Amino acid sequence: MACFMRQPSFIAVALACLIGSSLRGETPDAAIAQRVAALVEQLGSDDFARREAAERQLAELGDAAWEPVSEAARSSPDLEVRFRARELLERLRKTRFGEVRRWEDHRDIVWAVAFSPDDKLLATGGGGQHQNGTWTAGSDFAIRVWEVAGGGLVKRLEGHTGAVNCLEWSADGTRLASASSDNSAILWDPATAKPLRRFAGHTAPVSSVCLTPDGTQLITGSWDASVIVWNAASGQLVRKLPNHYGRVWSVALSPDGKSAAVCGDHPYIRLWNLADGKISGELQGHEQAAVRVAFSPDGKWILSGGWDNTARLWDAAKHTLVRTFEGHTGRVEGLAWTADSRRFVTASLDQQARAWDATTGNLLHAYAGHADNLSRVAITRDSRYLATGSWDQTVRLWPMAKLP
Repeated sequence: MACFMRQPSFIAVALACLIGSSLRGETPDAAIAQRVAALVEQLGSDDFARREAAERQLAELGDAAWEPVSEAARSSPDLEVRFRARELLERLRKTRFGEVRRWEDHRDIVWAVAFSPDDKLLATGGGGQHQNGTWTAGSDFAIRVWEVAGGGLVKRLEGHTGAVNCLEWSADGTRLASASSDNSAILWDPATAKPLRRFAGHTAPVSSVCLTPDGTQLITGSWDASVIVWNAASGQLVRKLPNHYGRVWSVALSPDGKSAAVCGDHPYIRLWNLADGKISGELQGHEQAAVRVAFSPDGKWILSGGWDNTARLWDAAKHTLVRTFEGHTGRVEGLAWTADSRRFVTASLDQQARAWDATTGNLLHAYAGHADNLSRVAITRDSRYLATGSWDQTVRLWPMAKLP
């Protein structure tokens, strides 16, 4: 069966090719690759209509056409093919990486973004404003819970009297924890938008909050230089870890919930054993303050972001530096991993988010579009999308860059 048709839709072409390839014993991927190669070659046809049809069908194809078109734009011996491939790349780039959705309801800086475990909801929070070097407290401290698919507002959670700095869902998605500059953390029932329990004990803004995998403990980090482990059900203080080097900016739990990585106003990152409250290691390598930290979902790696404009990958067991990721021109203050621990995203005060291949260190894509600094980033569990929160008071949804 011939795969070429004069001016059909791509769907019709794909179906014809897949049926034909099945009869010939070829895999669907191989059939699509052959079709893409034929369409790329057709970009250089002497027939204008054929060139236009090929470009249109390749644009409809999207991701499957990205690499062949990129290669053609770089190295095709046909000048017409190179020219059209370069133009087509711009169209494909918008489809592949363009902004999917924007939420503009916040009136202050957005400091926190977190997807629910089922990827259906996105929680966002913030507060405070910055202009010409001057900080103001702001007035918008309500947490929003959005529907990811449709973009609609599901709930507003009101109760904090200071900026919301961090949000984290429980593993089962029935609870949402928030950390605030009002010196407290709150555990919420997102279904009812009601606070279940407030955790008060810090004497300065609470910058970070985590829930253990079983949901029994809640951990907070604060600018008062302390980390507190709480009983999530009773609200009682279980353990207070000795003071950090300075203000605590970020706390991350290992996937098994047994250890915590803590960072803040210092280049060193400390690792704590939560069972006995003792230091189990220290990560040294950042040249300025390390202010964000995240364990990979498989527990093998620790990722950190710092005011030295870098992200760094560490071996979680050996406590050694594996790789430094450079390219940002501003502080790296947001980090997020894909569920397979093979990719991650960094968010920076250079107004960009960058997707990286953790294994090779290669940059997969740089996301630009925000009008001000980026503060945080989150990735859906299915690794299809990422969300960025910004000083421009918006939250944006983007397609997650894939591995080559």
